Amino acid sequence: MKGQIELKNIEFSYPARPDIKILNGISFSVNPGETVALVGTSGCGKSTVVSLLLRYYNPESGK
Repeated sequence: MKGQIELKNIEFSYPARPDIKILNGISFSVNPGETVALVGTSGCGKSTVVSLLLRYYNPESGK
């Protein structure tokens, strides 16, 4: 990806499971040229963040 990436107060639930909040108020920014690693336990939302960045899904709120 090129340019700056910024997520602010993102909230997200998958459409098939709207009662389960996957991301709740996540915020971060990545400047051009920076390398970022998403790490965490299984099921914590790493792949979900990537799916949102690739626009496979839209967040419920935030930008």
